[in-house]
Amino acid sequence: MKEKQKEERYNIRVLDRAISILSLLSDGRPRTLMEVSEGIDLSASTCFRMLSALASHNYIARDEASGQYSLGVACLELARSYQMSNHIRRVALPELEALRDETAETVHLAVLDRMEVLYLDKLPGLHAIGLMVSHVGGRVPSYCTGLGKALLAYTDTERVRQHFERTPLTRFTDTTLVQVDQLLAELQEIRRRGYALDRGEHEPDVRCVAAPIFDSQHKIAAAISIAGPSSRMEPLESNQERITRLLRAAQTISTQLGYGRTSHAENH
Repeated sequence: MKEKQKEERYNIRVLDRAISILSLLSDGRPRTLMEVSEGIDLSASTCFRMLSALASHNYIARDEASGQYSLGVACLELARSYQMSNHIRRVALPELEALRDETAETVHLAVLDRMEVLYLDKLPGLHAIGLMVSHVGGRVPSYCTGLGKALLAYTDTERVRQHFERTPLTRFTDTTLVQVDQLLAELQEIRRRGYALDRGEHEPDVRCVAAPIFDSQHKIAAAISIAGPSSRMEPLESNQERITRLLRAAQTISTQLGYGRTSHAENH
C-alpha cells in the first residue's frame, strides 16, 4: 500500500512539473533548457527529461539551431478543439433549450472524441426519466448510442471499420450491435434517412433520436439528441413530430456554424 501511495505521489509530481513547463512557455517566448529549468525551479537534468517526454508527444518543440523550446503543435490542437467545442455549445444552446421546452424530454449535445461520445451539454427534460448515465464531460461508447451513431455515420467509413475491428463491441443490452458489419449497415441507413435511433442499445430503458451537425467545411462537427424512457418514446419510428423538430434544430445549428447545404443525404 505504501509503495502504491509513493508511486501515486510521484506521478502527480511529474504531472505537476509538466504543467508548470507548459504554463511557463504559454507566454509565447522560446526558452533554453537553463531558462526553463530556472523558471520552474527544477534541476537541468530532470527538466531535460520532462522536455524530451513532452516533445515526444508534440506538446513541446525544440528549435535545432538555437536549442530553444516552445509549445508544440499538440497544444495548438488542444486549443482548437476547446475553442470549437465551446463555440458549438454557445451556438447550439438556444436550439437545445427550445427543443427541450417543446418536447419536454432530455436533450444532449455531443462530439466524437477518440471514437467515443463526449457530452458537451445536457438539458434535463421536464419529466422524470430515472437514471441516465449521460453528464457534461462524460463519455459513452459511440457504436451503441444515438449520438454516437449519428457522429460515426458521417465519419470516414474505413476509419470506423478499422477502429472497431481492433476494438471489440461490448454487448450492453439485448439490442446492442456487436458485429462490425451490422454497425456499418446501420450507419449507411442513418446517412440515408438523416438521423439515428437508439433502441435501448446502451441503457435498456432509454430511447433516443439523434441528428448530425455540420460545420462550414461540410464536415461532421457534433450531434444533438432527444432522449426519454421507452414508455414515452416507443415506438421510436412513430415520433415523427419530434424527429422533424430535431432535424430542424440540427439544420439551424449547422447553418449558424457556416454549413451551406440543406441536405444530410448519402453524399456526405
